[in-house]
Amino acid sequence: MITAFLLPVLYAIVGTSLETSTVRPNDPRVRYIGRFDFQDPAGPRCAWPASTVEFCFRGVGLKAKIRDEGSDRFQIVVDGTPTQVIKLRKGDLDYDLATGLSNDKHTVELVKRTEAFAGTTQFLDFEVDGTLERPQKPKHILEVIGDSISCGFGNEGKTKAEPFSIETENAYLTYGAITARAFNADFIDIAWSGRTMWPTNSIPEIYDLALPADKSTKWNLKQEIPSAIVINLATNDFGKANPDEKGWTEAYAAFIGRLRQRAPRAMVYCAIGPMMTDNWPPTTKALTTLRTYLTDVLNLRTAVGDTKIKVIEFETQNEERDGIGSSWHPNTTTHRNMANKLIETIHKDLGW
Repeated sequence: MITAFLLPVLYAIVGTSLETSTVRPNDPRVRYIGRFDFQDPAGPRCAWPASTVEFCFRGVGLKAKIRDEGSDRFQIVVDGTPTQVIKLRKGDLDYDLATGLSNDKHTVELVKRTEAFAGTTQFLDFEVDGTLERPQKPKHILEVIGDSISCGFGNEGKTKAEPFSIETENAYLTYGAITARAFNADFIDIAWSGRTMWPTNSIPEIYDLALPADKSTKWNLKQEIPSAIVINLATNDFGKANPDEKGWTEAYAAFIGRLRQRAPRAMVYCAIGPMMTDNWPPTTKALTTLRTYLTDVLNLRTAVGDTKIKVIEFETQNEERDGIGSSWHPNTTTHRNMANKLIETIHKDLGW
């Protein structure tokens, strides 16, 4: 005979036996942050850096079946803490994302550390040891539009002489991602190394795509409307010689006009990145020239009534004080410094 005294004990024992369920990638309880292409019924694909899949569940573990080309890396984050880096291999393979958790409510995120040239990742199935729940969407979205700096290119490298490696690129530790987490905001990272504002190999050419290397994957610009946008495109434009002032500034202003069609109320920050300096290239005064060009851009936009726009200048990276990442790119310390400035600026301007 089971007494009332023993019932709580039995319930506790039964409660430790969890059902394992397979979750299809189109399940509405799976949250995708950033740009994903859903055309293939087998599962969504992503390529932009910091593309994120989020799960909220009550249980002890999570697995995933993932298809990749063999070069991508994902940061696993459990309950806000980075735990492991998943090194994807070529083919359709199973990966343990979180195991041995306490039988409680957990949030697990898969964050793409690598950028588009590393490959495209497709999510085929998920397996939950427990009960999947629907995550809540935060209030704000921060979008960063940029080049290698915004991708996290070489930010985990030890010295400037160290060549780039997939292993040292970490979009999770970029200034944009750090800033978004400080405000509990979603983060969208539209960035690709080597890209410019104008005239060729530009981000505006591929901005409307879900997968930046696939022109058939048009992104629905009516979803995930950002509350704040940072444009950090200039380093490659000024890397050899200063671009034509009229052409560059008009292209920049026109691109902001495109963004306004999508996000008319967003604050737009035109950034001067930490690799800009008057000392390189020699004799071009690139940093001073960029300041002048961005003043022109603001004037063009204010002339058409756009007042929610300003320049944010990040301090030039300081090798002696903070070190430099691989191939002269900002390291995680510099990214943290950039994030501190961006956090302070957004808080002041927008009250986040």
